[in-house]
Amino acid sequence: MSNLRLFLLHTVLLPGMDLPLNVFESRYRRLVSECLEANEPFGVALIREGFEVGDDGAEAYSVGCTARIVNATPSGGGRLMISTRGEQRFRIVEQLHDEPYPSAIVEYPVDELSDVPESLVERAQEGYRQLRRLRAMAEGGFQREIHPPSNAGTLADRIATAANGVVEPVRLQPVLEAFDVHRRLETAVELLT
Repeated sequence: MSNLRLFLLHTVLLPGMDLPLNVFESRYRRLVSECLEANEPFGVALIREGFEVGDDGAEAYSVGCTARIVNATPSGGGRLMISTRGEQRFRIVEQLHDEPYPSAIVEYPVDELSDVPESLVERAQEGYRQLRRLRAMAEGGFQREIHPPSNAGTLADRIATAANGVVEPVRLQPVLEAFDVHRRLETAVELLT
């Protein structure tokens, strides 16, 4: 278990997913500064109740994902634009209230490996290809070669990442919370429908 600084947001971050953030609240600028200085990630957790900005009472889901800062650029007016990438699932054990920003004691559960039927993996891979092609077309592009991951857990995360912005964050949260890889892939395949 360890202490982790938290951003509570109305979005779900998954391992491997890129997440740009516009940081303007002084408490979150401090959080980013401390993370950069210590070369540590922070956690992103989906807000269950409350608001992103100025809500000290916002309540988050207990499972989130760490975010590694890839780039940070001042953008004027005290704002900071940061690029982050999701790294690792965490579970909040205890909320802390000793900093101006949210923080918690967290644990890092490992994936529960279970047998995943090959037919489910193949269905998920084909659905992932179709989703990526549709997203590319909607953005005015075309993607010929799409190579889905063969690892079932990573494939589930990529499906949920590709569905981000298409489905509500609350529908992505069960993919993040599924530590059983078989269940995670089934949950992600449900998003494809």
